[in-house]
Amino acid sequence: MNFVAPAAALSALALAGCGTVVEGTAKATGFAVGAATKTVWGVAKTGGKIATAPLRGGGGGQADGGGGSYTVRGRRYHVMTPGQARRYRETGTASYYGRESGPRTANGERYSPHEMTAAHKTLPFGTRVRVTNLENGRRATFRVNDRGPFVRGRIIDLTPAGASRLGFKRQGLARVRVETR
Repeated sequence: MNFVAPAAALSALALAGCGTVVEGTAKATGFAVGAATKTVWGVAKTGGKIATAPLRGGGGGQADGGGGSYTVRGRRYHVMTPGQARRYRETGTASYYGRESGPRTANGERYSPHEMTAAHKTLPFGTRVRVTNLENGRRATFRVNDRGPFVRGRIIDLTPAGASRLGFKRQGLARVRVETR
């Protein structure tokens, strides 16, 4: 049995996520899902388009320690296993995402712009990463609790507090190195 929500409900969920894939949507929003279903639905608002995808198996790296997968805008993302995540190191563009406190992140936590957390497409939730701003040398440690950024060329989204700490909040983007701790 699959769960189908009205379009208005999906839009509301997408706006609450603001660029994230919301896992466990049915539970977090109070929608009833038949006990026989094995599918958890994820919703993302990315670039003005709403994408829905069934998330199976740990749904993108929750308590299962990674290895799940999910789809956004027709692209499938595979969450790393803990072993793969331990060796992760990448250089690219970081951005920050600001939204109101309260809406849920992809792992179910309440989003806080004041925390040192990050959104990453494939690192398991709970992974700690050191992000170094290559333009000014500043670095900080973040905990992955959300999915994204789903914008071409960006490798990580940080909270406004993180962007401030790394010194790129005014610019909005920075060239960074991300490595697991």
